[in-house]
Amino acid sequence: MKTLIACALMSILFLPLMNAEDNPIIVVCTTTALETLAEAVGKENVDVISLVQPGVCPSHFDVRPSHITEISQASLVLYHGVEPWLEDLIKASQNETVEKVLVQGPWNTPDSAVEKIAVIRNALSQIDPEHANSYTKNAEAAVEEINIMADAMKKEAQELKVDTITVLCMDWQKSFVEWMGFDVAFSYAPPETLSIKDVNDLIATGRREGAVLVIDNLQSGTELGSEIAAQIDAYHVVLTNFPGAVPETDTVSKMLEYNARQLLDAVNRY
Repeated sequence: MKTLIACALMSILFLPLMNAEDNPIIVVCTTTALETLAEAVGKENVDVISLVQPGVCPSHFDVRPSHITEISQASLVLYHGVEPWLEDLIKASQNETVEKVLVQGPWNTPDSAVEKIAVIRNALSQIDPEHANSYTKNAEAAVEEINIMADAMKKEAQELKVDTITVLCMDWQKSFVEWMGFDVAFSYAPPETLSIKDVNDLIATGRREGAVLVIDNLQSGTELGSEIAAQIDAYHVVLTNFPGAVPETDTVSKMLEYNARQLLDAVNRY
């Protein structure tokens, strides 16, 4: 960390002076989930930066000197609360005026995504009241986009009677799978935390309950789910928790639609 701080301080010294009135405010987000929501609410009034790549769990992340430089210029930092490295990063940036806003809780259901939009709207309006009306209008449009998508996906799920379909799923996708209406027989923790007994019990549960889908979370690893699916003769489905991790998921709304489509396609194959 000392080496990172030294490198970052050198780059900060040579940053060009900027007139805040002529430039959008800089918002640093720890993940692409927060990044895409902040972009939807802020639009042309913000310059949004994401620190963690979409295929990486934010709890396990290697900080680079460029991240310290980015935070040194930021007016706002949005984070989930699962980033143990963030406090040191902010301290290293020496940005004593940056606002830090916790956007806590899941974001991978339409309802929870709408809640996060409200938090981000309020945060942007507080630090940039001049554009508060714009942030409110943008937030309303983002919510409408999510709700339209959600209604379509929920309708299709109901037509397919997914509530009669039993599944196993990774903990971090359970809320979305239940929102879609599936019967979750059991959910499991990240693979590295499970013992051999835990895995055997999971396989036994899947067989006993007649689970036909095993639903994984891309960012937590997919080998375990694939093996369990093979053992119980079920379909293996992989969902993502972060926009941009797979093609055509560059916003939270599109990510949620992608996840819904993966599940619905698996049901149609079943």
